[in-house]
Amino acid sequence: MAPSAGSSSFKGYAFDPKAYAKAVLHGCKHSSSSVVGLLLGNGDGKVLKVLDVVPLFHTHALAPMLKIACMLAEEHCKAVGGMEIVGLYHATGSGSTEMTPVKAIAEKVAANFAAASVWTLDASKLAEKQFALKGMGRVKDEWKAIGSDAVNLSSEALAETSRLIGEMRFLEVVDFDDHLADGRKSWLNESLFKGEKIEKLQID
Repeated sequence: MAPSAGSSSFKGYAFDPKAYAKAVLHGCKHSSSSVVGLLLGNGDGKVLKVLDVVPLFHTHALAPMLKIACMLAEEHCKAVGGMEIVGLYHATGSGSTEMTPVKAIAEKVAANFAAASVWTLDASKLAEKQFALKGMGRVKDEWKAIGSDAVNLSSEALAETSRLIGEMRFLEVVDFDDHLADGRKSWLNESLFKGEKIEKLQID
């Protein structure tokens, strides 16, 4: 359950290792372009758990396509159970960590999930095996920076993500753009981490 509209955002944010890795790999695959994706998860009023992500676009997102993608993501959440759209992630080809390019999309997400958060990829932290997402949380109708001490992700998850980047596994990530170009490609990326150590790592 999310905090009510106008209340404080979550005190902590826990990322499933696979969700974090998928978001980062999506950004790495299209490092010269802007990418955006949805965060799926749930919260208990104190901690928001990001359980999965849906890579959406690496081109300019047209409103009709964004609406369809969000509807499909919502249907997926209902089918799986225990999840809803709780925020989004993005990366810019310029390396900027500002949320301005996706603020309009973020506002739409926040209209349905009051304590939504936006996470921007800071690629400079990847080489150091540090948590590479800069967060902004919705607090009293404003976007406020989320401190790094509020984020929970194991060092093992960070190391595995770094290894996958080194092995260029980001080339295997499928986003909604890819699915629209070839319907045989699944934007759910069910087999992305099959057989990998990160597949067995649990959310802390």
